[in-house]
Amino acid sequence: MMRGRTFALWCGLLLLAVGLFWLSSIVSVTSSWGMGWRIAGVNIASGLVLVPLIAGLVWLFFDYEALGAKILSGLGVVIIVASIIMSVRLHVHDTSLFVFILTFTFIAGGLGLLLRFFFGEKSQLH
Repeated sequence: MMRGRTFALWCGLLLLAVGLFWLSSIVSVTSSWGMGWRIAGVNIASGLVLVPLIAGLVWLFFDYEALGAKILSGLGVVIIVASIIMSVRLHVHDTSLFVFILTFTFIAGGLGLLLRFFFGEKSQLH
């Protein structure tokens, strides 16, 4: 009874791992955080993203109970993390259509088997 479910789990993990490995071999990641970024047509230097965090921390050290200081500090951290994520560039290398389709088929098949294992009916796999 559990044999089919265990087989589906291991097949799903294997398919997902192979698909993600192939995907990682055809994609390269670069970053250009030092160049700044653009919001609503306005260029913002990368150092300016630190201003809300610094202002929030100064306010927090002055009055540690102020809700506005905590919100401003949290917003500063969110802005920094968002600017790092926005600066990441993904480049897909040239590959054959067969490898591209096979990669995403393995990823989708592995995810499907894992979802069936975790959320499917217990009697579905025998």
